Amino acid sequence: MDRDYVMTEPKHLVQIELKNAGFDVDNIEIPKRVFLLADSTYDAMLEKECGTYKYPLGGKLYVFNANSNVGFIKSKMCSPGIAIQAEDLIAGGVKELIHVGFAGVLQPSMNIGEIIVTDGAYNDTAVARLYGFDYDFIETSKTLTDELAFLLKNSFIEAKRGKHWTTDAGYRETWGQVLDYRTKGALCVEMEGVGLFTIGKYRKCTTSAIYIVTDILDEKGWSLGWQGNEIKKSVDKIIDMIIDSVKEK
Repeated sequence: MDRDYVMTEPKHLVQIELKNAGFDVDNIEIPKRVFLLADSTYDAMLEKECGTYKYPLGGKLYVFNANSNVGFIKSKMCSPGIAIQAEDLIAGGVKELIHVGFAGVLQPSMNIGEIIVTDGAYNDTAVARLYGFDYDFIETSKTLTDELAFLLKNSFIEAKRGKHWTTDAGYRETWGQVLDYRTKGALCVEMEGVGLFTIGKYRKCTTSAIYIVTDILDEKGWSLGWQGNEIKKSVDKIIDMIIDSVKEK
């Protein structure tokens, strides 16, 4: 057997999983755009009752009631997790993936609750290498990132745009790394971006991400910001923006 032969293809596994659930992947309407929502962002979207659970694809895939061409799902954690989820969603027919996640801020001028739209991430993961993208930086899809920046501005949501850092090991972040990535202009650090952007490149799927700052990494250490209301306010703003954009799309 060819040593480079890939043992599994997502399309085959997705077909089996959907068939076992009573669906034919070639005869169902899968949304072309899917928002991958982290934790409380996903919970906040469910509370709006604006979507209906449709398919066991990459998790529990919901479709917006106002637009069947757009869906949302709870995102998996870390680069390997979101990479597998992205593979499944793309194999099912999804063409655009947008992650809405949480991140630790690196720049001293930024605060809890701030919103970031990313142009890509500095790569501190294994996923990119295993897919043949062993680069220092993995960019997002510019057209989709431009669209997200426009949607934020049009919704009067203040956001910073720039690069960030993705790491596979959240508890192995060193002060030296913080200083290094801060110098490179990284606004924040999180654990999923590179995994998603890599699969997007490999499968020719459009990808991008928005992050909400939940903690701060600085000279004083690692400070969590969940005790206030700033994170919830930002989550609500992003959810409302997504719902409005779905109606208009």
